[in-house]
Amino acid sequence: MNNQIDYSLLESVMNKLPSSQLTHTRSIALKYLKENHLPSTKNEQWKYTNLNKAYNLFEESLRSKNISSDSLDDDDQEILNAIEAHWIVINNDNLVTKNHDIEGLTITSLSKNLDTTNILIDDSLTSLNAVMMSDAIKIKIAKNNHLTKPIGILFDYGANIDNQSSSPRCIIEVEDDTSIKLIHAHTAKVNKPHIINSVIQINLGIRANAEFLKLQNYSNNQTLIEKSKINLSSESVLNYTSIELGGQLSRADIIVDFDEKSSKALINGVYVAGKNQHIDNHILANHTHAMTHSSQNFYGVIGSKGCAVFNGKALVHEGAFDTNANQYNHNLLLSENAEINTKPELEIYADDVKCSHGTTVGQLDEDAIFYLQSRGITKELARQLLTKTFITRILADINISNTKEYIEGLIELKLKEVS
Repeated sequence: MNNQIDYSLLESVMNKLPSSQLTHTRSIALKYLKENHLPSTKNEQWKYTNLNKAYNLFEESLRSKNISSDSLDDDDQEILNAIEAHWIVINNDNLVTKNHDIEGLTITSLSKNLDTTNILIDDSLTSLNAVMMSDAIKIKIAKNNHLTKPIGILFDYGANIDNQSSSPRCIIEVEDDTSIKLIHAHTAKVNKPHIINSVIQINLGIRANAEFLKLQNYSNNQTLIEKSKINLSSESVLNYTSIELGGQLSRADIIVDFDEKSSKALINGVYVAGKNQHIDNHILANHTHAMTHSSQNFYGVIGSKGCAVFNGKALVHEGAFDTNANQYNHNLLLSENAEINTKPELEIYADDVKCSHGTTVGQLDEDAIFYLQSRGITKELARQLLTKTFITRILADINISNTKEYIEGLIELKLKEVS
């Protein structure tokens, strides 16, 4: 198999990055990358998502001059104003704004303070991220802190960045007996082709409680590949919601490891794919310990010439008794040219478990449309109302204030576009 990226060129660019505590990590990651193939459609987990254009763009960015901007575009300003949060803004991997006045919260650039932080390198794409990251951001919430106001994380690249690739990484440590609400905003639009290869690492301590909201609303020039790796300790609770609306290609790998017993994860998602958009969600609930609970619920709307992929899997290991795991995927196709590839999976090696899965694919109910028309509502408006009701029901599980109205507004605009 021929590599999609020139590794000699990659190594040359890596060696030009500023020397820091991350230099050794980059070298380890490059060695891993050379020994393992980048994913292609020959891999089962990537059979519906072709990254050839992404690889070409990444290599092109290695050959081009980096152009960056320190200014936020209008979309970034909109989310900062619309959602009240402690916003952390990171411009081209550089921390440009932070709030020092939050008790129990520390924000660190790893290039200056790596300490004992584990940099995840467990596949070729996370390795590629590690090779090219000029820095990484670590957010740590100390024990026994309960932050009521959410923390927002915004990566900004500058609207006029030119044929650039970005490799952001964020590491979030939530210590024991702590609760936190996090918003990860992928909303910084760019005007030219741009690929983001992102890694999010989240570690939840004992009895920690985390609300995590991912919002992706990129322009059609952008490609997002993101891996989120979340480790749960005993009695910890995760409420994860993903909103995928934009981008030309978006691939999300969400991996939840139940590292200790009696932990719980609710993993929800909404995606809307319009013309020539490709949105791929792969979720793994990895139940290695007993008395753990995972629930996956993803709702999608796919318009003409749009494509979506859902693969939700629960893996129940031997000895993980009293596990409760389920995954459901519901899709609404708005045209004959819309495409969905859906595969909920269960892999069980333990007794005394409760596991279920299911999927639905369909179109709008013509009887429901007719009923609304009989009440004086136009057919077009009836279709819009039914579609919005279908897709926004999952928002009820978001427990972060000031977000639902904003998200509903974005979804409504997107649905008008795809319908």
